[in-house]
Amino acid sequence: LFKLKQQGLVRQVGISGYPLDVLLRIAQIQHQRGCPLDVCLSYCNFNLHCQLLSTYIPLLRDAGVKTIISASPLSMGLLSQDTTPEWHPASPELKAAVAQCAELVNTYTKQSGSNKEISLAKIAESFAFSLAEADIHLVGTKTSNEVSCALEAFLRAQKLQLASGGKYDDADLQQLYVKIQQILEPFAKYTWPSPLPDV
Repeated sequence: LFKLKQQGLVRQVGISGYPLDVLLRIAQIQHQRGCPLDVCLSYCNFNLHCQLLSTYIPLLRDAGVKTIISASPLSMGLLSQDTTPEWHPASPELKAAVAQCAELVNTYTKQSGSNKEISLAKIAESFAFSLAEADIHLVGTKTSNEVSCALEAFLRAQKLQLASGGKYDDADLQQLYVKIQQILEPFAKYTWPSPLPDV
């Protein structure tokens, strides 16, 4: 790929994956070879339940990576308001904690009325999209409504800056966000095995 880049046939060379230690090692090897990676895409490593990417970004930059993409702010559907997909590799403990957060949001929504429409996904995206050190935030969507919601969350995230200690203007919503953080805090450095072990 780097030969194709030298020939002008490829503009950028990058990698994508889940285990941050593997991504960093590849980036460091390429940097030592004099051919640093242009792009590194990391998924599920910066969200409400895992903030590991923020500690790896400076290391990836030191290894010459120019563009860092933080993908999957909803952790492959884990942090959507819906039931977690059966195939999701998260531990039963993390899934239970996320279900507890979703229930808190449901209760909050019912008690606050329609003027405070909120979801776990909106809170999750508002947090993940506020990681200023990432160059690009990547989210998958299924519907045009999800695209609109993600864009709204991105714009809201730039204002709130939750990842760097910002707060919601609404005191009740801030209290909900703090409760969610407390529930998920034990998983801040948790990662699931990748690749998954053979069953």
